[in-house]
Amino acid sequence: MLTLQLKRSQDQELLIAKISLHIRQYFSLAEILNAIVQEIRNFLKADRTVVYQFNPDFSGMVVAESVLPPWETCLHRQLSDEYFPENVGGEYRQGRIFVAPDVYQANLSECHLQMLESFPTRASLIVPILRPNDKDNPLWGLLCTYQCFEPRVWQESDIRLLQQLSVQLAIAIQQAELYRNLQINNAELENRVAERTAELFKRQSALQESNRRWQSLLDNVHLIVVGLDYRGIVEYVNPFFLASTGYELDEVIGKNWFSHFLPQIKQEEVKEAFSDSLINNFQHHYQNLISTKTGEERMIAWSNTTLHNQDHQIIGTLSIGEDITEKLKVESVKDEFISIVSHELRTPLASIRGALGLLSSGVLANKPEVAKNMLDIAAIDIERLVRLVNDILDLERLESNKVNLDRQWHDTAYLCHQAVETMQSIATASKIQILAECKSFQIFADSDRLIQTLVNLLSNAIKFSPPQSQVEIRIESLAEEIMFHISDRGRGIPENHLESIFERFNQVDASDSRQMGGTGLGLAICQSIVQQHGGRIWVKSKLSEGSTFSFTIPLQRK
Repeated sequence: MLTLQLKRSQDQELLIAKISLHIRQYFSLAEILNAIVQEIRNFLKADRTVVYQFNPDFSGMVVAESVLPPWETCLHRQLSDEYFPENVGGEYRQGRIFVAPDVYQANLSECHLQMLESFPTRASLIVPILRPNDKDNPLWGLLCTYQCFEPRVWQESDIRLLQQLSVQLAIAIQQAELYRNLQINNAELENRVAERTAELFKRQSALQESNRRWQSLLDNVHLIVVGLDYRGIVEYVNPFFLASTGYELDEVIGKNWFSHFLPQIKQEEVKEAFSDSLINNFQHHYQNLISTKTGEERMIAWSNTTLHNQDHQIIGTLSIGEDITEKLKVESVKDEFISIVSHELRTPLASIRGALGLLSSGVLANKPEVAKNMLDIAAIDIERLVRLVNDILDLERLESNKVNLDRQWHDTAYLCHQAVETMQSIATASKIQILAECKSFQIFADSDRLIQTLVNLLSNAIKFSPPQSQVEIRIESLAEEIMFHISDRGRGIPENHLESIFERFNQVDASDSRQMGGTGLGLAICQSIVQQHGGRIWVKSKLSEGSTFSFTIPLQRK
């Protein structure tokens, strides 16, 4: 019996850790809810597990469900507030748990019982999902597990499990809401989830050393696990470590960890941390690089614990690590993107605020020309903000594959002339002549997106061309692709910018966005459209002579 209890406790710990990882991996609340109800129903062997979300008036809807056949789904089913009167809702707000081994013996109201029968339900276990940070409306919804046909006596461990998971679910809801509102302060939430996950794995590691029944857990966990003796000699590594680094088991066991698997410049630093954990006998957290068999360096976030024998003597350490190399790269890109967007928003907003502030103060009441100039400045900056937001949204949709290309057969000459006509008035105003060599070829592409690409490139060419010069667009057909060229006689692009020019907000001169009215996203959008078509885009340029932007679209056969 004790073995079964330990096994069930282990399984519950693993389930909570697994759901914690789900929460960390997904930003979509729907994905998180679906994963949680599936895991809970499987673990408890229940007929149905649902998440029910309340509206402010205590009506609501089933927003996630996992159900066994032959029971019909109740997903997206809406319930009116009559099923949850104020006294019941108030009890849920206070954290009340509803446990019913048999709903017919639970002294329920006729209305409530009819609602449960419509699912159908025979036994139910319901835990409120509370948001402690929301003082006005802490009750978000309910986490419910049902037996549809037979009564069931719910165990205390089942109740505790749902209580713990309701807390995890509340964290997931808060994370998703913060992400939807584009708030950056979700880092603290992620750290709390990470600390909770690390704590679970540390506890599991301690149990593994005292009882070898945990060996299978370490062998199958998708994190790096390394066991060292007190000298730093490798005694154990799990299969995930071998898969991640490319080593064979006999190339690792018995080797010195610091001299064989760490970059040379980091060996002494990590060795000191290892010695410190042995001397002071406490758990130690840090990050360091390890070297794979091919020499690649990967950044690992470690959670370490000391291991003891029966006499309480330290015999080594057990370390569980997460490869955060790609995560750090993504966070770096995200932080840089947020910084640039914040700057691009702040500049026009400050200008608009200043202009409107002068107008509202009445200082310019007797200066209509100056007041009109202030309004013109505000209008220009508002247009800049609109373009920036539209370009950001367009680029995000393209890069997240939320835009499905509507590919049809089109004539390249027609697409070329459409782009030229769109830009002709701007070119004329800028005293630029557009030379179009629009040859006719059949191309299988999304016409709107292709015209958007041509217009963006023509727009850039016109912006950076001196008056009385020419911009040229031409098309040619090669063996396997159709190639478009847009050339200008502008100032050119320095060689060190030819690759990065297609990155977000990358401009050769930072003043271009103000003087030329651009957002710095046009070329990134062009690149995304071309790549989604399976093509390539590049630029050739000479300073003071001009630039030629070229891109290809693969040739399809009718």
